[in-house]
Amino acid sequence: MASSFSEKAYNTLRDRIISGELRASTPLDIHRIATELEMSVSPVRDAIKKLESDELVVIIPRSGTYVRDFTIEDLIRGYELVEALDGMAGYLVAERVSENEVDGGELEAKLISLVDEMEQNLEREQVRKWAELDALFHQTIFDMSGNLLIANSYHSVRSRMKLVLSFISPIHVDRENSVREHRLIIAALTSGNCEEARRLCQNHRNLVRQILKSLIGQV
Repeated sequence: MASSFSEKAYNTLRDRIISGELRASTPLDIHRIATELEMSVSPVRDAIKKLESDELVVIIPRSGTYVRDFTIEDLIRGYELVEALDGMAGYLVAERVSENEVDGGELEAKLISLVDEMEQNLEREQVRKWAELDALFHQTIFDMSGNLLIANSYHSVRSRMKLVLSFISPIHVDRENSVREHRLIIAALTSGNCEEARRLCQNHRNLVRQILKSLIGQV
């Protein structure tokens, strides 16, 4: 029961941070949060520790707990990691398809379904749904890579990547081009073309990193 309360607190706070409801540098009062969520302080403390591990909050001794204030440089560092992970994950999935460990037809159908739905959510007011589908597309590739360490590494930085998308997607990301790139990635994965899958997956993430780098001079 205690773990379910901790999970509830963690998911609630994480979602509020990622959505922007809890803004950077906002103090987190553990007792107030516990009261609001109708639970004891202990599971909230556990959730805060997990959020600190995710680098979404900072705990300052004798001061308090605060929502982390990410700089663009922080986000670039995170995207450098994801760029490398994505390339390897794409390579491994294509390799597993070529070795008949993964059914290319089933994978193609699953990924195309996601991309088709992304294409239906290209308008600016639908950006949140588009971003959710984008995250699911990439999570599917990591889950199919057959490498739990890579998948878990991606999971550990996924929250930061969600912050990146919420930070830049509404005005900076060419979502139509992103959908086109997703279709090229699917073709490489399901044909078992390992090196092409690696290149496309990595370049796809590189574009976002370049956008972030271009923003440094604008803030």
